[in-house]
Amino acid sequence: MKGSTTVTATYNVTGVRRFSDNPFIEALPPIEQTKAEFLTALSHYPPQPTVATRKAGEIVRIMEMSTLNDIVFPFPEYQKAAISLATIMRETYVSRNPLSIIDQQRRHALASQNANGLPFPQDWKSSGKGHFMMAVSGMGKTTFALSFLLRYPQVISHEKYNGQPLRCKQIVYIVVRVPHDATLKSLCIQFFEEVDRLLGTNYVREARALRQIAPMVQLMNQVATAVSLGFLIVDEVQNLKSARGENASIVLNLFSEIIERLGISLLALATPAVQSVIEGSVRNGRKMASYGETILKPMKKNDPQWKDFCDTYWDYTYVKKKGRLDKSVMEAWWKASAGNTAFAALAFMLAQRNEIGGREVIDASAFARAAATDMAFLQPAVSALRSGNPDKLRAFDDLLFSEKYRALRKMLGAKDPEPETSNGDEFDAIDDTSAEALKKASRKVKKTRQISEASTFDLPTEDPLAL
Repeated sequence: MKGSTTVTATYNVTGVRRFSDNPFIEALPPIEQTKAEFLTALSHYPPQPTVATRKAGEIVRIMEMSTLNDIVFPFPEYQKAAISLATIMRETYVSRNPLSIIDQQRRHALASQNANGLPFPQDWKSSGKGHFMMAVSGMGKTTFALSFLLRYPQVISHEKYNGQPLRCKQIVYIVVRVPHDATLKSLCIQFFEEVDRLLGTNYVREARALRQIAPMVQLMNQVATAVSLGFLIVDEVQNLKSARGENASIVLNLFSEIIERLGISLLALATPAVQSVIEGSVRNGRKMASYGETILKPMKKNDPQWKDFCDTYWDYTYVKKKGRLDKSVMEAWWKASAGNTAFAALAFMLAQRNEIGGREVIDASAFARAAATDMAFLQPAVSALRSGNPDKLRAFDDLLFSEKYRALRKMLGAKDPEPETSNGDEFDAIDDTSAEALKKASRKVKKTRQISEASTFDLPTEDPLAL
């Protein structure tokens, strides 16, 4: 993946005055000049099948159909969201310019937690923002996020800026997922594992030695600050509805602290099932959507967007007889998928697979057959989508037979993420994140570091300007 490569910083003038003379911002790719460029960058159309392809053998064509999983159809909502993300990825560093005195004070304060170090600057104000994206499963939330991130390097190595030493590595973004069991430990460990994967460090070993949330949050604060993390993407936030006790509130508080205290921007991705969690924490919900929200809705049957979607996919017909995309075909296609992106792509793939070696044509009956047989177990979910009933949509995730659905998509070549599972007990106790708790946490972190002193692991100096 392009984003996992460390690149050497090259600095580009952005043209935005508030971004001037900030190496962390100027090291990012040049800013798009028009709104249309965002949709162009997000879309992806792999090579279409040729006449020769449609004349190839049955198994060859069935295997070629995996190309359908590589299509990224640019919805209009993607443009709005992409502009927001491109902005908050840069805004996050406005208050964290490594050349500023106040940022150096902030870094040292977070590293030492005010013990034998500088006090946290009272006049520092976070410029981190939150964006919230919600849609039912299969509408392209994760696809959008990953497509957007492809343009950005994930790690940038700095050596010198305008003749001044600037020796540090900047992690532009990290992606984590709220695990299915919604355990805090699993979520936090993911963060440290990602940092270790990107930088070759061993933070996760120290993290595993901690048994309570306060010292874990303290360590995350230190590491996220040390690596100059700009942007955190949290997927599957709706899984917090499965959290035990007060864990959901604790995680939401952590997201707010990431934005407010660390100044790191955050993108939260969730399905409507998250509403029960957010409704119980209005303040945290407001923070996660401080720079707006994007709602992706299934395409309506008579919406021009549905026709554009069908036209795009129709060019990837692998049966021998590429017929005409008429109204009856689009209606049967919509009935099989209710305008859900993933379901529509799946129905098109299954309909073709059934007809290859048979009738070799895609029509309304081909979609009806696929819906009634191969997608029968999805029909309760499709019915919920067609109803438009908010209560049914909130239960949409529970209607999906996830194991069968994932197995079917895997058989057809789709690359779905494996569900994370907790590989250890939850924290022994849930501490609050008050000042007193963080002081205790700081002492516990230091004690843990003494225990592992023989290892090569150590926290960074927090000072990119240090020689």
